[in-house]
Amino acid sequence: MGLDLLVAERQAFGYAYSPEVVDDLLAGKVTLLPHPAWELPSKITWKEDPFQDRNWTFQFHMLRWLDPLRRAASKDGSERAYSMWFRHVRDWVEKNPPQRPRSRWAWKDMSDGIRALQLCLAAPLVHERSPEELPWLENTIRTHAAHLADPEKQGVANHALHQAEALFVCGRVLGDSTLWELALARMGALILEQYDEQGVNAEASISYHDSNFLWWEKTLRRVDAERLPRPPDAARHGLAPEQIAHATRPDGTLVMIGDTDPQAPKSVRSPFVQFVTSDGSKGTAPDDLVKVYEAGYVFGRSGWGSSTRRYSEESFFSLRFGPAHRVHGHPDGGSATYSASTVNWVVDPGKYEYGSSPARKHFASRASHSLVSIEGRDPREGARVELHRQSHSARHHEFVLADDSFPGISLMRRVIHSVRGEYLVVVDHVNSRQEITACQRWQLGPEVASSTDGQRAELSAGDHRAALMFAGTAVELSEVTAQESPFDGWVSTGWKQKVPATAITARKSGTSFRIITVLAAGVGCAPTMSSFRTPEPAAFGLRITTGDVDELIHVGRDEVSFPVSPPR
Repeated sequence: MGLDLLVAERQAFGYAYSPEVVDDLLAGKVTLLPHPAWELPSKITWKEDPFQDRNWTFQFHMLRWLDPLRRAASKDGSERAYSMWFRHVRDWVEKNPPQRPRSRWAWKDMSDGIRALQLCLAAPLVHERSPEELPWLENTIRTHAAHLADPEKQGVANHALHQAEALFVCGRVLGDSTLWELALARMGALILEQYDEQGVNAEASISYHDSNFLWWEKTLRRVDAERLPRPPDAARHGLAPEQIAHATRPDGTLVMIGDTDPQAPKSVRSPFVQFVTSDGSKGTAPDDLVKVYEAGYVFGRSGWGSSTRRYSEESFFSLRFGPAHRVHGHPDGGSATYSASTVNWVVDPGKYEYGSSPARKHFASRASHSLVSIEGRDPREGARVELHRQSHSARHHEFVLADDSFPGISLMRRVIHSVRGEYLVVVDHVNSRQEITACQRWQLGPEVASSTDGQRAELSAGDHRAALMFAGTAVELSEVTAQESPFDGWVSTGWKQKVPATAITARKSGTSFRIITVLAAGVGCAPTMSSFRTPEPAAFGLRITTGDVDELIHVGRDEVSFPVSPPR
């Protein structure tokens, strides 16, 4: 029996805290980002939910908001900080036994782990200030450890990671090998489940890929601190920074795939990440310009910067494939994004919040992404988009995606990236037994202005120009911006924050047809496109001018070429 204080000290990675946050807490003000500040009542009931927001309540029961007080008391000896920390922690424990908690969030997976970890790290402080309370603290830690060890209480993905991390520290502090060995076994199984051989995290959100790398780094550091071997296959997570770098746009922000709002991956310590967040002035660029990840991602760019072109001026595109539903992913298979000339022209809509508000439902829907949907039809739950084929040459990169989202309807998306022209040619093939209307959507970035004219959408952002240009038989173009009912034409910029952003939709009806689209950025002018005849059935030819490149591209049934002149 007893608590190993040396373990608790080893596991307390630093005592940094914000004096301003401590002052606010001592004055009764709690801020659980990204939510507004909240005034503590004179007596907490632990049923509080001032913003009717599950994320706030979730954080409230973690008790992580009290940890700056523990750190201030440990580092600077603040008696007021310790008194407030101990008073609220003990009150929470008394009013929230596992069998009869005041709130359903009190013992929610992940919340339990984060709280248990803080209790363990507080052992030296309680020993110093209130040694008579050590038996109470030990009993509280044992209650948490027993809860965390119960397989019925395990969460999934990063929630399970936070629980395993806490169980490991509980086991070490309690001197219980059964607990910490169980935690290591769970870590070993979880890392195989959450990271593939390319270092891609399974949560399907670039933001969560970034966060999970940091969470795993800290968890594995705890294992190292105890001089124990890391779980087998732990090296997989070490490959993640390269993928995170590939998923970073030229402006240094993560591409907004899945539950991702605008942010940079600056906390990840890696020469690759350092490079993409410093405009190429520091660190090392990855080797590949186009990277395909089997978990469902294509990231491509024109370059990593050069003596004549800054990294931030390069162009970038992304594609998604794979299953429709993952932990923090969206049903976005086939979706594309495009950045060029320092502008994010086509983007994913972002996270906004968790819950069931009209905005959240929209942002997390297939209909909000830059892909093809079928008017009046709902995509099936178990949909999957497969990378059917890919080809590469010195002049182009090509990807063909097969989408089974709508029963009885065949959707094929063919995306061709021109290396010289830095534009995308997107060909959506639609086949159905009955007549349908396909809606090809393009979600523009919030800084992008647009106007449609015939078979063309002019795009602008400041002095920069781009265009969506449609070839073949005519499509019907429409735009929507900042519409509340039905909710559409917005992009998320943070928790419950959104800005107007135009979405352009090209509609075409029939039973068997294709929509041919060129997305290009101009250099000093607006890009242009014209068609030329080809002798091959079903093939088409385009002449695309960007102001920097004047290029002919011939798209055959299975091949792509760049003729010097149009065939006769």
